[in-house]
Amino acid sequence: MNFNSWHFIAFFLVVFVITWPMKRYSVLWRFTMLVASYYFYGSWNWMYLGLIMFSTVFDFWVGRRLDLVNHPRRWIIGSVIVNLGVLAFFKYTNFALETANWGLAAVEAAFRFNAIDVALPVGISFYTFQSMSYTIDVYRGDLKPRSSLLDYALFVAFFPQLVAGPIVRASEFFKDLDSPKHIPAKGIAYALILIALGYVKKAVFADSLAEVADPVWNNPMAHDAWSVLLAVYAFAFQIYFDFSGYTDIAIGIAMLFGFEFPKNFNYPYMATSLQDFWRRWHMTLSRWLRDYLYIALGGNRISISRTYVNLFLTMLLGGLWHGASWNFVIWGAMHGSWLVIERLILFRIPGWESDFIGVKLFRWFLTFHVVCLAWIFFRAKTFDGAMQMLGPDRATRSSSV
Repeated sequence: MNFNSWHFIAFFLVVFVITWPMKRYSVLWRFTMLVASYYFYGSWNWMYLGLIMFSTVFDFWVGRRLDLVNHPRRWIIGSVIVNLGVLAFFKYTNFALETANWGLAAVEAAFRFNAIDVALPVGISFYTFQSMSYTIDVYRGDLKPRSSLLDYALFVAFFPQLVAGPIVRASEFFKDLDSPKHIPAKGIAYALILIALGYVKKAVFADSLAEVADPVWNNPMAHDAWSVLLAVYAFAFQIYFDFSGYTDIAIGIAMLFGFEFPKNFNYPYMATSLQDFWRRWHMTLSRWLRDYLYIALGGNRISISRTYVNLFLTMLLGGLWHGASWNFVIWGAMHGSWLVIERLILFRIPGWESDFIGVKLFRWFLTFHVVCLAWIFFRAKTFDGAMQMLGPDRATRSSSV
């Protein structure tokens, strides 16, 4: 049930009409919203409804145990292993088997692994990260465990942000859930404008840019260098309008139900460094990677060299989170490498961070094209496809046109 389908629009209107007369955040309201959220998730594939229920019950139970046992470290380690294990099985098993087969082929072994027939559950990366953040926050003492399974289940499955974020912290969600507030007419109007803007971004801008980009990405060797460059730029803005449009819809719908979700995009292509870009692009993922991975690795507390390693590893794993292929690993590695280069070299150049307009424009130009270069590996279906977009023969072909 995609956001830009009539099925979803009808579903949302029905849920809104049914829940609006109910007492805000009453048990009945929460139960109705949970049923609606499970229906939404089940509409993608009813087989995986049990998976999100298992994840919910397991992490709710772990959260309760963390508050009771004398050695909570064992429980949080178990929670992380189970959550990442489920995610790895569904998302990365075939990637691992394919990689193993490459290695076997390299040594000319006759044996090969067969791929397993398993579909990737929709939104599993998002709700896994969201659920893990709850147990980690409880373990750190930043959050009290929830006493109501109904409340926790709604946090994990709340349909506006279930499939593609934003990634909401438990403290943010429960703060709104525990504090019923009247939604003023201005708030409703703003939410509706945000939803409309999201649909315009997705249906008008993203889809129009896809018509420009897709033919070139599908057969790059049939196009000259200028067409490829245009397709790279088109995809850069296509993915922005598509993803930020989805986020606008999610945030707007959540507002109509009384939840204030964090902002997820803040003009990312205005960034003048890659560090600045990640403060503006998919901001809730950046925050999650910083708070639950980068800091866990040691952050910048150990040494300068370790800081660089932690930055690189965080982005490498962040790339792998986006998808199970070496292209996503390369995408993450490119971002990680450039973040290190910025800290190690660029930020140390005298005047590099000057507010002089010429310097700022150069930094913006450089950052934008580093991001676009990395997008090639993100968008291409295979490594060979990315290499075709970067093919050295393009200059020859374009000059002969």
